Amino acid sequence: MAVRFSVRCMVGRCKLRWRGLHKMAVYDYKYEQAVKELNQLQCNKMLSRQEKLDGLGLTVMRQFLQRVEVSQTDLKKLNVIHVSGTKGKGSTCAFVESILRHHGMRTGFYSSPHLLEVRERIRINGKPISTQLFTKYFWEVYEHLDRTKDSYEVKIPSYFYFLTVMAYYVFKHENITATIMEVGIGGAFDCTNVIENPVVCGVSSLGIDHTTMLGNTLSSIAWQKAGIFKKGVPAFTVPQPKEGMDVLVQRAQELGTKLNVTPDFTDYVCADIPKLGLSGEHQKLNASLALQLANAWLNSFKNISSGMCQPFSLNTAFIQGLASCQWNGRAQILKFNNITFYMDGAHTMRSLGCAVKWFTEASTNEQMELNKTCDRVLAFNVTNERDAYNLLSVLLPCNFKHAIFTSNIATLISSDFNDQTNFKNPVEDRLIRVLANRDDWLELCSAQNYPMERCCTNTFPAIADAVCWLAEKRDDKLFRRSLEMMVEYPTSSLGCAQTHLQVLVTGSLHLIGGYLRILQPDINN
Repeated sequence: MAVRFSVRCMVGRCKLRWRGLHKMAVYDYKYEQAVKELNQLQCNKMLSRQEKLDGLGLTVMRQFLQRVEVSQTDLKKLNVIHVSGTKGKGSTCAFVESILRHHGMRTGFYSSPHLLEVRERIRINGKPISTQLFTKYFWEVYEHLDRTKDSYEVKIPSYFYFLTVMAYYVFKHENITATIMEVGIGGAFDCTNVIENPVVCGVSSLGIDHTTMLGNTLSSIAWQKAGIFKKGVPAFTVPQPKEGMDVLVQRAQELGTKLNVTPDFTDYVCADIPKLGLSGEHQKLNASLALQLANAWLNSFKNISSGMCQPFSLNTAFIQGLASCQWNGRAQILKFNNITFYMDGAHTMRSLGCAVKWFTEASTNEQMELNKTCDRVLAFNVTNERDAYNLLSVLLPCNFKHAIFTSNIATLISSDFNDQTNFKNPVEDRLIRVLANRDDWLELCSAQNYPMERCCTNTFPAIADAVCWLAEKRDDKLFRRSLEMMVEYPTSSLGCAQTHLQVLVTGSLHLIGGYLRILQPDINN
């Protein structure tokens, strides 16, 4: 085991500023200013948790929309597909967006969190809006709200509320035909739930997450997720555990809608089982939900009966939409010389279980193709209230030879990139959590009698340090790129350069974003 940093040392390094050594992306200055201003809203404690649960957040959200001149009539014209869920809601939305775009629709897609740049959260026709458009609309929304602030008790939105207001504003002014809205947290009291007349609603797989806000039982979480249902609006869900399904059915009845359960993906009528652009067996569940949501949207004037949905014949647009769907950070594979990174932002027990199944199959197939020795490496981080010990227990069966723990910070050679600035989670707290995650792994290995000689453990202050350590003597280009982002030269390398590394990066979408900053910095170009 090697401890590569102390918290005090790391905090000192974070005070360093850019000295012209390296720049991964060129930003428009005005865009940077907009993002800096937006980041200040992270510190805006607009409402308490209880006030949001009492519904005040939705009242305030409606006021924000009025202040930027977005009415319920405007929202209805956006033809919204609204999706909640614990696991897979982002992938489901991505499938829906791709399907409808291949049917010729002009799509708008709002999701969270972003990986590299905040503009990823607001997409038009599958692409993040440009820095120019983001800057234009940000200041328009900001000025609307600033001009009217004296007439309202809640004057300026918090970070997520602002982005949600901005998304609706952008989609209105960009004449979007089909809008796909991914719920942030929960559903009933999430600020995206200001829509009174969506075209169709969906709930992806349920699981235990965000317990401080949603409760710690599947039934309480299902109650929140079903809060997006609207009277007379078709609602769809995937097969769920009985505890969750019973609540979804009850809530659908209370809210005046019919709940439909999706069929198996293999039941759809097609010459062959459609290929999916997103890897992993679990994506078939998300794809089936997406097919039902998209089909209901395309046939929104037809009556849909309750009960088990009927599989239907897939035309070319459906097939192409599924096959060409891309959603970074979810079962994503990036290959380098003698290193392959397997990227999945799974951060719940169920989603990590799916990630393990995908990684095990994909890495085994790669080893067979390479016909050479491969070592599995775990790159892990979780933050906030998540239980690292239990999450790591899901990963233990992968038989990793190395486990590395870092913060979500890409590099310490400069202050954090504006798009990844996090004022809610101080740097020192993030670094302490790195060590806590490492300690949980060691405790888990000891409890499970996992031979430590089979899994060496390393900690690094930032992702660049870890990538440099992994890439040395393996991929010269990647090594030099990450080396330029380090404060100090690595004191040791990983070992045999002939061994191919298979690195599973998981535990947090923010961790994925930090790795992508280094591995694929031009991903949004």
